Amino acid sequence: MSGFRSKMKQVKYLVYFVTRSFLITILCFMSLICLASVIYFGDMFASIGKGIYKNPLFGAYVIVSPSMVPTIKIDDAIVIKRVDNDKYKVGDIITFSSMDNNYLGKAVTHRIVDKKNYTSGESIYTTKGDNNAVVDATRVKTSDIYGKVLFKIPAVGTLEKLVARPSNFFLSLLIPTVIFIVYEMMRIVFMMSKRKV
Repeated sequence: MSGFRSKMKQVKYLVYFVTRSFLITILCFMSLICLASVIYFGDMFASIGKGIYKNPLFGAYVIVSPSMVPTIKIDDAIVIKRVDNDKYKVGDIITFSSMDNNYLGKAVTHRIVDKKNYTSGESIYTTKGDNNAVVDATRVKTSDIYGKVLFKIPAVGTLEKLVARPSNFFLSLLIPTVIFIVYEMMRIVFMMSKRKV
């Protein structure tokens, strides 16, 4: 009887930790989404309150061309930040809305190689991909820039393609949960072995 109770206690522990682990994973995921939403909408409402339109404070893009290799590769994700008051400088990697007929309106990420002041608060930039032999055919105005690249996250595009399928999205939640469960179980086993000693 005591053996049965002991096994039932272990099953209860396991169910408790599996549930707890899954809920913690979901909570972390939701917290990140909430934080990003607060920053995004807070900045947007602050801009609207001043009667001006600005691009979002932060943005993220997945790179689909090799023009910035080796600095940024295909399927790398980049996080950008809007820079106010035209404070972009030569050497910065920026993401902007292209005016080139071949890529009209598409987001392009290239490096600034030259800057010319046009008016107060507006400049004209010459950009170039690190992997390209020549500078871009069209110049970029300050108002066309979404932001400056803060950092890159390698190979996120590959992960994005996997998670895009509904079955894989569930898997992406399941894997961290399983890792957390294994960690908690190891911790329990360690604590029980210490108690026995």
